[in-house]
Amino acid sequence: MAKAKILAKSLKEHMPESKLVICLLEKSLPAHLLDDQDFHEVVLAKDMGFTNFETTIFKYNQYEAACACKGQLMKYVYSKYKDVEFFSYIDSDTQVFSRFDEVFAAFKTHSIVLTPHYNEPPKNTYTIWGENAEILILRVGIINGGYIGVKRSVEAEALLDWWTARLEHYAFNDAEHGLFTDQRWLTAALILFDKIYVLKHDGYNVAFWNINQRSISMKDCVYYANGKPFRFFHFSNIHYLRDNLPDNPSIYKVVHHYITLIEENEKLYPTHFEWSYDFFDHGERIEDNSRSVFKYNIKLNAHTPNPYSLTNKAIKRLKRKRKVRKH
Repeated sequence: MAKAKILAKSLKEHMPESKLVICLLEKSLPAHLLDDQDFHEVVLAKDMGFTNFETTIFKYNQYEAACACKGQLMKYVYSKYKDVEFFSYIDSDTQVFSRFDEVFAAFKTHSIVLTPHYNEPPKNTYTIWGENAEILILRVGIINGGYIGVKRSVEAEALLDWWTARLEHYAFNDAEHGLFTDQRWLTAALILFDKIYVLKHDGYNVAFWNINQRSISMKDCVYYANGKPFRFFHFSNIHYLRDNLPDNPSIYKVVHHYITLIEENEKLYPTHFEWSYDFFDHGERIEDNSRSVFKYNIKLNAHTPNPYSLTNKAIKRLKRKRKVRKH
């Protein structure tokens, strides 16, 4: 929530007409969060209308589970705010620097707006910490899932229904099986759905993977990326980014100011606490092996309404029992 508060304040500054709905993937809401005026609404993931929330989330680790909630969050907002025409999903580790004029322009002719990791073949084919950038993008998908814009339309509804259904079962970070959470599905969506606009603008989705290709500068107190208006910075892996910054004073200023804001917000919303969905309902910590029993096992998920009501021992017995039946 410390990062989400930065996103909220930056949205209010540059797009004051916008309303930010936050999804919290915890079992309960902190009392003081309900009084935070920076958020239009904070909704618990379990209250967003999942067909079976517990079986969807149980098989995922915290990162995968957060990614698995993206489609359902968009469907929840789309359904609840029926008088709103335009919606954007934005990762919480994002700071907005100016209005999304190009997105609104794209909505005149398209229903869905996506942003790629790269807008052109990278001249420097390595990320800031030495990983082959092009191989990285082949593994995680050409489209970044940190921003998705939709206009109320038949095409948007079809995409959200399809994407949400896939994330219910297949939002794993599993390169061996061709998956990277929600993102690889968005690459497929480019072919499967119509009226998608891929926004290739250097001011959007600036992040560690493309920072070597985005020269950040400031003129008259306004930031630019490769000479274009700087729309938002996606601070994925912020501490790795901080320790591997390019030699650019403007980037240094942007990143370190963001870190300062996080530290200020952590006084209200501490970040070092245990995830409530790492525990069964009775308090026992869930072992990784227990989660893996439900991985890629749609039949078991269907026959286990609430895995959080079980124990690690019960899941081990369940696994052995199913193996015996299989033979």
